[in-house]
Amino acid sequence: MTGMSPLQGSQADIILWSKYYYVALTSLWIYDCILCLPDSVAFLVDSRCGLGTMFYLACSHLPSAFMLLNMLLTFLPRGSHTLCRFIYITNICVGLLSMFSAECIFLLRTIAIWYRERKFIAFKIITTIAYLIPIIVCFQEYILSMGECSIPGVIRYLDTKARSQVIIVYCLLVAGESEILVCVLYRTFKSHGSWKIENRLMRGLMHHNLLYFSCSFGFSLAVILATVFLPFPVVHMIAETQVIILSLLITRMHRDFWRSDRVSCGNDGMDLSLTTFIAATPDIVPEDTTGSRPCADG
Repeated sequence: MTGMSPLQGSQADIILWSKYYYVALTSLWIYDCILCLPDSVAFLVDSRCGLGTMFYLACSHLPSAFMLLNMLLTFLPRGSHTLCRFIYITNICVGLLSMFSAECIFLLRTIAIWYRERKFIAFKIITTIAYLIPIIVCFQEYILSMGECSIPGVIRYLDTKARSQVIIVYCLLVAGESEILVCVLYRTFKSHGSWKIENRLMRGLMHHNLLYFSCSFGFSLAVILATVFLPFPVVHMIAETQVIILSLLITRMHRDFWRSDRVSCGNDGMDLSLTTFIAATPDIVPEDTTGSRPCADG
């Protein structure tokens, strides 16, 4: 019986360590779901139903299907090439939908900060479509040019064209998130005349945007560098981690933002409610005839 080549041995080691890693990542997701279950139930029961809540549900439930598909790829004892491709492509689609839902939450918050100006809404719709079209095209090209898929494991090799598609997608992701952050920073500075923000909810929203962008940028940069210099299974592990960590972040941020509004509601005469800063336009409570802004519930 002949021994394995160095390349085969290296790939076997990567697959073995990836199994340990995916078990740890799945355990982290399950642990967080159990830990945050009371807060999640309270949010769903007491909050208003709107676009923000729908995207929140997507961010909180899609990663479960995402990790399930990944565990199937990793731990199924055997499977055909066709089955592997089907599970892998579905896994990518679910991950993209989860990240898109998270971006939509910040997009809707940005629209609310701009007081739902029609020109700004039209601008954001156009730019979102402008980002989505090349991402979808790159995804299709990537699927056509990706290498052999085997179970257990994932795609073990990508050619230059497929790697280029991955890099383009993550560059577009960074560009789209940067645009949202710039819009928030510009509107904040224009509204307050400086970086000193007295509104506690607005200050929290700024912190959320900066933290989410920093984490997403770090992961996207890691994926791009790994795509250039490292084997694809490593790229896959980083990308899977990005989806899970960002989902954990956005769901916690959304609940904390809602809870902060309920705590501040009625404390003073300042405009602290989610009527201005809620994460979805249908959730915004319209002003009453006296011009005051009632406190929102979701």
